[in-house]
Amino acid sequence: MGGLISDTKLDILRQLRSEPLHGYGLAAELNLSHGYIYTHLGELQEAGMIEVAEERDGKKIYRLTQNGQYLVKAFDD
Repeated sequence: MGGLISDTKLDILRQLRSEPLHGYGLAAELNLSHGYIYTHLGELQEAGMIEVAEERDGKKIYRLTQNGQYLVKAFDD
């Protein structure tokens, strides 16, 4: 990957490409701690790769932005 993006962040983006999820759902899907996931979600949101789609039951549901979609596509093509 050349250091552009970590494997964990790319895994999060790929998971969100399939469906919007909250942090706990991502942590479960990727078998990672909640704290670790939320650190990455904050960084991805700050970079404009993801956004909060909605809040449900006090949980933020994240989805890819157009830039996030382009990034995942670039790595997967």
